[in-house]
Amino acid sequence: MTEYMNTDGSFVDMAGAPEGMATLVQDKGWANVEAITKSYTELETYQGTLKQNLNLPETLTGDMMARIHTKLGKPDSPDKYDFGEAGKTFKPEVLNGIQGLAYKHDLNNTQANAIVSQILEIANGEIAGEQAAEAKVETALREKHGDKYDSYMEEAFNVAETLGITPTLDKLGLNRNPEMIELLHTFKAKLSEASLKTPGSPVSASGTIDDQIKNLTESPSYTDKMHVDHHKTIADIKNLLAQKHNVAV
Repeated sequence: MTEYMNTDGSFVDMAGAPEGMATLVQDKGWANVEAITKSYTELETYQGTLKQNLNLPETLTGDMMARIHTKLGKPDSPDKYDFGEAGKTFKPEVLNGIQGLAYKHDLNNTQANAIVSQILEIANGEIAGEQAAEAKVETALREKHGDKYDSYMEEAFNVAETLGITPTLDKLGLNRNPEMIELLHTFKAKLSEASLKTPGSPVSASGTIDDQIKNLTESPSYTDKMHVDHHKTIADIKNLLAQKHNVAV
C-alpha cells in the first residue's frame, strides 16, 4: 500500500502520486490499476486491428505507397484529373502543368480541385483589381475632361492611327487603356504636326525596338494575364512605344 493506492490496486488520494500520473488518472477517470491495464490492453487491440485492416507492413516500399495513394483516390495518370468548368479557364499547357504537379504530389481529384479553386480565386482577385484600377483612372479622366471626354479620346485614337500603332494597341488590348490614352496625348504634345504622317501610313521605326515589342507581345508574361511579370511586361511595352517615337514618358 502507498499513500495514494490500496493493496487491492484502488486509488485513494492522488494528491501524493507523481504529478504526471495524478493528472492522467484523474483525466481518464481510472479508479484502480485494473482500469489502467484494461485501457492499455484495449489500445493495443485497437492498434493491432487497425494495422490488420490497413494491411500495412512495418516498412512501406514505393510500390506499396503508390497503392495506398491509389486507394485514396489518386488517378492513374495526370490527364485523369477532372477540373470541370474550372479547367477550361486555363490554357492547355498550364492545365497540363497543374495536372502534372498534382500527380507528382500524389493528390486525389478532390485535393487537386481545391488547389485549382484557390488559384482561380487569387487570379480573379488580381483581374478584378486591375479592372477596378483602370475604371478608377477612366472615371478620373471623365471628371477631368467632362463633356470633352469623347473628343479627348478621339484625339488619342487619331494620334495612334497617325503613328501607325493602332494595330499594336489593339493586339495588346491597350487601345482604350486610360494610361495609354494619356501617353498618346503626350505624343501629341511632344511631336510637331509636321512630324506626324498622314493617318494610315505607319512611321518608320527602329527594327530593334520593333523586335523587342514583338518578342514581349508573344512572351508568356504578356499572353498569360496570371503571369507574375504580366504588369511589368505591359509597362515595358509602353516604354518601348514611347522610345520608338522619341517621347518622354
